[in-house]
Amino acid sequence: MKNSDVLIVPKDRSLYFFPALSEISVCSGKELLVASNDYLRHYLKTFQLIIFLDYGFEPIMAAKIRPFTKAKIVLFFWNHFKLEHYRKLAASQKETAIDEIYHFDPLEARDLQLKHNSSFYTQSVGEPADQIAYDIFFGASDNGRKQQALALKERFELLGLSTFYHILPKRGNDQAGYLPYTDYLTLVKRSKGILEILRAGQYGVTLRTFESLFLQKKLLTTNKMLPFYRLYDPRNIFMLGPDLSQLTAFLTTPYQPIDQKLRDFFEASHWVQRFVDHQPELFEQFEYYPELMAQKSAL
Repeated sequence: MKNSDVLIVPKDRSLYFFPALSEISVCSGKELLVASNDYLRHYLKTFQLIIFLDYGFEPIMAAKIRPFTKAKIVLFFWNHFKLEHYRKLAASQKETAIDEIYHFDPLEARDLQLKHNSSFYTQSVGEPADQIAYDIFFGASDNGRKQQALALKERFELLGLSTFYHILPKRGNDQAGYLPYTDYLTLVKRSKGILEILRAGQYGVTLRTFESLFLQKKLLTTNKMLPFYRLYDPRNIFMLGPDLSQLTAFLTTPYQPIDQKLRDFFEASHWVQRFVDHQPELFEQFEYYPELMAQKSAL
């Protein structure tokens, strides 16, 4: 399947790295809802795969386009489940326009009895910056993480490490202080390391992990599941805990590029192909170690 045969439908086509997906079509769900039947008939006729992302998705979007396309329609959950996601899943499972439902996290996919596909990213976002301005960058919405982030900031600065924090009070791109993703990436690229703080009950590989992987930035994380993933390398990923005595040395050593085959696995063009040619055995080969599936501590 060619990239041109694929349509990805997020909440907003300008969010995250979607503008960098030059070979894959991107259209927001709201655009599809307000489009005329004639427009949909013309726009959708060549697609073989249409992937709705859960953030901003409503089942009516799939129902609206179903008469105008023969494409396989997939709903992909790429967020940790909260109450709103359980409700969305229940409604989506009743919608016959949706052919398959997937989840990015293998543990949650197993427990929810959904198909699994990894999350994804793209090298098209660019290369690391030459000039480094600070040791640690943290950019995120609060979501109950601000207090922990500020406490870590104090500990980092006691070690002589410089930080740059950009914390928004809520989720979404319609609030004061929101940074377009290109501006956010500029801050990421000027750092040695990225701070990742997971919300309570959250696990799985996040966008911060992929930014670290594709931009070759050190990752400081609270995600206790990462050692069970094949992209994990203790030279690149620092597991945050009570002891930070090795953090300065960790940040001063060069990033160790991982096997290109592992990075390619998460590239958007390979990710979309797995919805068409779904081979579960590939995930243990390229995404996670089998031992991950035995983990209960994070559930």
